[in-house]
Amino acid sequence: MSEYADISIRKLSLWTFKNYLNSDIVSLFFTNEDLIVTSECMQDLEDKGSTEYTRYMYKTTVLKAKERFDVLGYGVDNLGKIFSANTLQAIDYSAFLYYLNVDFEDFEATSQERIKKSVSFKKWKNAMHKIVTYELEHGNIRWYETFSDIDVRTECEKVIFHSLKDFDSESFYALFPEVIPEPYVLRLILESCPNDEEIILDFSNLEYWSDDCIPKALSATGNIEKIIVLVEGTSDKDILEYSMKKLYPHLLDLFYFMDFDDNYGAKRDGGTSYVIKNLKTFYFSKLSSKFIAIFDNDAEGYQSKCTLFSEIKNWPDNFRILLYPEIKLFYKYPSLAPNGTIIVDNINKKACSIELYLPDGIIQENGQFCPIEWESRKKIKTVDGNEESLYQGVISKKDEIKKKFYELQKAIDKGKETFVDEEWNRMKQLLETIVFAFAK
Repeated sequence: MSEYADISIRKLSLWTFKNYLNSDIVSLFFTNEDLIVTSECMQDLEDKGSTEYTRYMYKTTVLKAKERFDVLGYGVDNLGKIFSANTLQAIDYSAFLYYLNVDFEDFEATSQERIKKSVSFKKWKNAMHKIVTYELEHGNIRWYETFSDIDVRTECEKVIFHSLKDFDSESFYALFPEVIPEPYVLRLILESCPNDEEIILDFSNLEYWSDDCIPKALSATGNIEKIIVLVEGTSDKDILEYSMKKLYPHLLDLFYFMDFDDNYGAKRDGGTSYVIKNLKTFYFSKLSSKFIAIFDNDAEGYQSKCTLFSEIKNWPDNFRILLYPEIKLFYKYPSLAPNGTIIVDNINKKACSIELYLPDGIIQENGQFCPIEWESRKKIKTVDGNEESLYQGVISKKDEIKKKFYELQKAIDKGKETFVDEEWNRMKQLLETIVFAFAK
């Protein structure tokens, strides 16, 4: 006999594995940090003679899983675009048409006619919500359940319902995987689940199938292709990696921030020109991996973004070219005028390097934000061919600010300081630009 393991939310089984875990599916939901191993568990707590075993499970929350799916491009908005563009090819009407006693030779014509009349993405989402809500409370739909059990009424609800009752169905919630891949469907299921619900994969039973089942399951979260992020310099990389580790720890394994050196003394150059050069190299290499180039929200970074879009008009969908985001604070930020006085200015696209997104305590002195010092005036050719003049600025005492960041990082890591999420709000907004770059 085979052994099985399920990814489940309450009474709903999202995915069932036979004998071995599929790492492509497991890594969508879980990281290695989600692994829980508990020894000396009892099969039956009320039976003193019950056999002890080791419990192996992955555990996360719906919210964390949804964010992982979105990072990888399986967001609901993306699903909506694919669904709407391929509705006639995506939906499996066969089980429902059998129920209606439609002749087999009329299946295609009948399904096409009914889809055009009764199906839209909004209606499909609503139907999924009703079905999933029922399954959370009562378990997955089986052959014996009826319309009245779930209050099935709409056409979309009926199509999904009969597809789930058909054990021989080649679709997943009535959607053909070759048109709508399973991760999109799983993400749509999660949309109907409360964010704080636990998602659990208990794979303890797999050890009864083969000696290599558990070791392979323990490494199942490692098989995921990372999104490659290119930034301007070492401090950008260090700050972003550390911030993501603290603010989005469940997403850190999905990203690789390109290094500027290695353990053998080799180095690569930083700066906007090298980000441009490297990204163009990846573009012409025709790689399928996902790439993000993100520049400072200053004149030089803005110029670099415009350059990339001017030189290559149509970037593939696996590339994103971004600036650090505009923040409310930056519309009225202190800057140093030529006469030495401090005035407020809109510094977006002019002076917002990574340091500006750090906590107030790092970029303030005596309760005042370190002002911007203006360096030069740049003429920028925008994507539409127009010319725009912007001043390039830099936050004063930049080196001291970097030093304060590294000192705070070290103090937090040693437990001498506390990482307070609210103090890193600007950094969180910056990270959201990167994290959800492929969500839409």
